[in-house]
Amino acid sequence: MDKQKVIEAYRRGLITLQECGQILGAEKTQVDDLVRAHHSRRSNPSNSWMMADHY
Repeated sequence: MDKQKVIEAYRRGLITLQECGQILGAEKTQVDDLVRAHHSRRSNPSNSWMMADHY
């Protein structure tokens, strides 16, 4: 299973942190680091974009 999809499932509340670690085969501290790294990559302003609708 794709690591990013597992992390996204955790962030959406579909699985627990423990389940996330079990799927990835990682310990809690490793999963914490992965989630933080994934979040910081998504928060990078150089990769961000915005879409707006105007009626």
